[in-house]
Amino acid sequence: MRTRPRTHLTGAFLILLALIGTIPLACSPITTSNVGVGEIWEGEDGQVLEKDYIIKDSPLAKEIQVLDIKARFVGDFLEGLAIVQNRRKYTVDFEYRFEWYDETGFPVESNIVHWSPDLLYGRESKWIRAICPRPSANGFKVMIRAPNPVEE
Repeated sequence: MRTRPRTHLTGAFLILLALIGTIPLACSPITTSNVGVGEIWEGEDGQVLEKDYIIKDSPLAKEIQVLDIKARFVGDFLEGLAIVQNRRKYTVDFEYRFEWYDETGFPVESNIVHWSPDLLYGRESKWIRAICPRPSANGFKVMIRAPNPVEE
C-alpha cells in the first residue's frame, strides 16, 4: 500500500479549514447561563425547599457564585430569591431571569420573559428576587448569564 506524502498545500488547506470552522463560534452570541433551581414540596415536617445549581458557563461561575436559593409564599404567590456573590475584586455585569413551574413541572405562563441587567461590585453579595405573577407556581429557576447586548 502506497501513501501519498503530505504537501504544504494540504497542510495549509487543513489550517484554513480549521480557522473557518472556528469563525461561527467566535461570532455567535453568548446564551448559556448558570442556573439555580428551587422547588417547594410537602415533606413529613411541612414544606421543604429543594435546591440545585447547574453550571453551564464556567468562566462566569469563576466571577459570580450563587450562594443560596430561598423561596416563600407571599399570599398565594411564590417569591424566589437567590444570593449571588462577586468572586472578583472588580465590578462584574450580569443578567438574570426567573422561570416559574407548577407542581407538575410545566411552565407557568408569564408576560415577564426579559433578562434583567444587574451588576456586582468587587466582592459584593446581593439578593436577586422575583414574585411569580400567577398563584399556581411551586418551583422556579433563576438563570444568570453574562450580558448579551442586543445587536443592531
